[in-house]
Formats: sequence, structure tokens, C-alpha cells
Amino acid sequence: MEKVILDSDIIIDYLRTGKSRYEELLNLQSAGKIQLYLSSVTVMELFAGRMDAETNKLLSELVNNFPVIPFDKELARFTGVAKNGQKVNLPLADYIIAQTAIYLKAKLATRNLKHFRQIKSLKFYPFPASP
Repeated sequence: MEKVILDSDIIIDYLRTGKSRYEELLNLQSAGKIQLYLSSVTVMELFAGRMDAETNKLLSELVNNFPVIPFDKELARFTGVAKNGQKVNLPLADYIIAQTAIYLKAKLATRNLKHFRQIKSLKFYPFPASP
């Protein structure tokens, strides 16, 4: 089964509009075609935004539905080694999310391909044409 890390933007899009690739990915997971994961850094990013109590509850329920990959010592070392000597113009949180996908041998589901393309070994989940 293919592993897919959800980027924060997929979930934020869903929370804001109710329409996003999130539902498509959930359907693929339900069909047994992919397994979705979150980075612990994605969880931090999601809860760092301002939200009302209802959105907080929805987000808590949503996050509880996925395995969360912790940014532990082993992943931190993996990410540090990958970053060593690299000039990457990417916020550290996004770099960690990308390296989490690489570490897990997963693809990253994101709407922000241009942002992450500078990481050559990162693979992306191939969405069909935009909805």
C-alpha cells in the first residue's frame, strides 16, 4: 500500500472551504489504496493557527484519525544529515515535513509543489487535474 504524508495545506484547505483533495485522499485510503500519515510538525502547524472552538474540535478529531510520525531523535538526525551543506530556501517546518516523507518512503500530498520541488529526492502524490 502506498504511503502518503499530508501537507498542512491540504487540511487547511478542507477546514476553510470544505472542498479539497482531502476527501479524495480519504476515499483512496478507505478503498485500501493508500495509507495517510501526518508529520508531528504538521500537527503543530495546524494547531498554531487561530481558530474557534468548533474548528479546534474538528481539527482534533481529524488529527486523531491518522498515524502521526514523531520528530524523534532518529528522524531529527536523518533530517540534519540531509540538510547538511544544502542550500534550501524552505522554512524549517516544511523541510522537516518533506524529510519525514522521504524517511517514511512516502509521497507528499501538497498543493504547493513549487515550494517543495527544490528537494530533489522528494516524491509527490500525483493528483489528477484540479477539481
